[in-house]
Amino acid sequence: MLRLLICDDSPEAREAVKASLTGQPEITIVGEAENGEQAVALAAVTQPDVVLMDVQMPVLDGIGATKRIRELLPKARIVAYAGSDDSEDVMGMMGAGADAYCVKGAPVWELERAVAGASDPLVRLAHSLARSVNGGGAAELLTRELADLTGAAFTATYLASGEVALSLAALAGPGAPQWFASAPSIVSRAYSELQLERADPHDLGELYRLGAACSDAVAAPLVADGQALGALLVAMPANVQSAVDEELVAAVADLASASLANERRLAFTYAEARRDALTGLANKRAFDEHLASSLTRASVGNKRVSVVLFDLDDFKRVNDRDGHAVGDEVLREVARVLMRVVRAEDEVFRIGGEEFTIVIEDASEAAADVGERVRTALAHQRRGHRLPTISAGVATFPAHAGTADDLLRKADIALYAAKFAGKDRIQIYSGEVESSREESQFLSSSAAPRLEDQGLRLLVVDDDPALRILLRTTFEVVDIEVDEADSAEAAEEKIALRAPNVVVLDVGMPGMDGLTFCRRLKSDPLMADIGIVLLTGSDGGSAVDAQEAGADAYLRKPFSPLELLNAVERIAGGLYEGPFRAASSPPEEQLILYAQDLRRLLEVERGQRALIQRAYRETVTALAGALESKDTGTGAHSQRVQRYAIELARELDPALLEDESVEYGFLLHDVGKIGIPDRILLKKASLTPTERRLLETHTVLGEQLLSSVALLQGQGLQVVRHHHERWDGRGYPDALAGSEIPLGARVFAVADALDAMTSDRPYRTAGTWEQAAHEIAQEAGHQFDPEVVEAFRGRDSRLRRIHYELAPN
Repeated sequence: MLRLLICDDSPEAREAVKASLTGQPEITIVGEAENGEQAVALAAVTQPDVVLMDVQMPVLDGIGATKRIRELLPKARIVAYAGSDDSEDVMGMMGAGADAYCVKGAPVWELERAVAGASDPLVRLAHSLARSVNGGGAAELLTRELADLTGAAFTATYLASGEVALSLAALAGPGAPQWFASAPSIVSRAYSELQLERADPHDLGELYRLGAACSDAVAAPLVADGQALGALLVAMPANVQSAVDEELVAAVADLASASLANERRLAFTYAEARRDALTGLANKRAFDEHLASSLTRASVGNKRVSVVLFDLDDFKRVNDRDGHAVGDEVLREVARVLMRVVRAEDEVFRIGGEEFTIVIEDASEAAADVGERVRTALAHQRRGHRLPTISAGVATFPAHAGTADDLLRKADIALYAAKFAGKDRIQIYSGEVESSREESQFLSSSAAPRLEDQGLRLLVVDDDPALRILLRTTFEVVDIEVDEADSAEAAEEKIALRAPNVVVLDVGMPGMDGLTFCRRLKSDPLMADIGIVLLTGSDGGSAVDAQEAGADAYLRKPFSPLELLNAVERIAGGLYEGPFRAASSPPEEQLILYAQDLRRLLEVERGQRALIQRAYRETVTALAGALESKDTGTGAHSQRVQRYAIELARELDPALLEDESVEYGFLLHDVGKIGIPDRILLKKASLTPTERRLLETHTVLGEQLLSSVALLQGQGLQVVRHHHERWDGRGYPDALAGSEIPLGARVFAVADALDAMTSDRPYRTAGTWEQAAHEIAQEAGHQFDPEVVEAFRGRDSRLRRIHYELAPN
């Protein structure tokens, strides 16, 4: 037990020392002094083992007090407790008889080491390591202490982590090289063989070439519960002919192993407490901590932080209809999609039920873009259960809120605005509104989401069902959301629930006519911003009547659908020129006008589509060619496998090729290899497990690269992701089995294997066609779908012809 006397004129400093040493049972504080005179008097009475002495004090400073206590208690350990490491103060205290010094504010372990310096070094190290577990940094502490204990030129600690066998965790000592990241052979041997290794001449030569000349070196493994955690390296100075004490190093390694194992377990427990068990995402506790720290950084750096708060639309129906097991799988799949599409720097959390959040250190617009990517990715997800749509609210610090709680509340308000505006959309918080989730005032047209965020909404009001169908067809073709009402009264109810951007309104209706209803809408401050297009027959109102009623545009039946589209989009875009009126023309049947416009549109669309498809094909072919130039040795691989796969699909299921995306998927199946290092793609020897896992990521990377390409949506994107799945479920990336694998991917797996076996590759020469055919037949029901293998047999001659046509010269 060490008896400690604290001497410092600052009460706060004395309290800080006591608080730091509270958990150290081997140290007992026997007294406190606020100046040097009191320290000398208390030292005579309490007979301390250690005196912690401030330097600058009134009455009698630390230097004078140290000299007198040294005369009074020659065996006591005196530690200079300086406000800085100023050389004059340090040298003055050491000259007065101090044994060590410690700078105020230093880590706790340094204070403990200074105070307990006279105790057994291994015991001191054990206590220091035990105290370091909660705060981390055991590797740094271990390395520094071991350098002091052994008198080494330098010591190094290497720890195993993830895919990397050993990485440098800490380096210390007066002779420590500036660059020493790679583990030397002696360290690797100690780690792999789980035994202490002493350096031989070859090892000493390697250390010399690494800039770490030494006369002797020892490496010891760090092992806990039979698991290798890392290794220690101790190297003696080159100019000192003394050997490393193997027993001391082994003892330190044993102590350190237990401490490091505890540190890892604590870190794992800490992480588990902040992880959602169902989805694997960070949980509400982690969200609160992360958001608080993000806001602190943003405040200091004058930055912005946005929260995107998601909620799955109608998720309760999934649980009620399909059961909670399916509901849980849906939540897991949503989490996977979130992690796939968010940016690397953004953090994703599940904060409860079907609510998720993303914290983005950027402005509202950037956060809304991320939210839109998530919404689109969920809508396009085809694997597994159908996923619900999402509604999301975005709020930003400091523009919308100044605290974490207020920021989340504002995001929640925006979320429920999106819910009440029709769901499946992203809403940025647009101003403080004193309302609850249920209050519909916030959902009025003045607070409606921006058109560019949500798309155009249209309400068609006409008592003629046939005309309503024509109008719905007209607008839905150009992705305008359409709602209908057969009377002004019904329209009024729909507008109260969900305000549209534009109303297309017939004048002649039973009950309240269109002109009267138009006046009512335009006189209501909450409805006045809604655009109105009036439609009238030959006996309806005039343009003057429409203008007086406040209409934004006016068309006489029969009207051209192109003119109506132009009027609606002009009004929604705010380009007021009204009242718009179609050019006069003789009355014709409405269907004839539609047919004429449709023919013109089809002619234009057909020409544009041909140009777009040609451009897509040229681009895709160029991209495939660029990939082949990277993946040297594949030759015309992409073109061959595309042709093989098309032939197999024609034999197996010609309907598969009706999906235009399939052929693009066949051609771009390996586009993800753009992200794989050349050293792996071009390696002639067998890949290591780590290299193979990295190579296997090309399927997911390819899907991500092509996920926003319109012509790849459908089976084509599934081919890119799943073409390395196996019929027996032992493939990658999702280990799908049997008919779970999309048909296009099953077809392509045979085509890809056929070309791989009959083409030269960096790691082997091509085999014969007969060898490949035999291997494919052998793998039916294992690697390949038996029906696709049967289709291969049926198209053997055609496939051979393709092989010879596109064979490399």
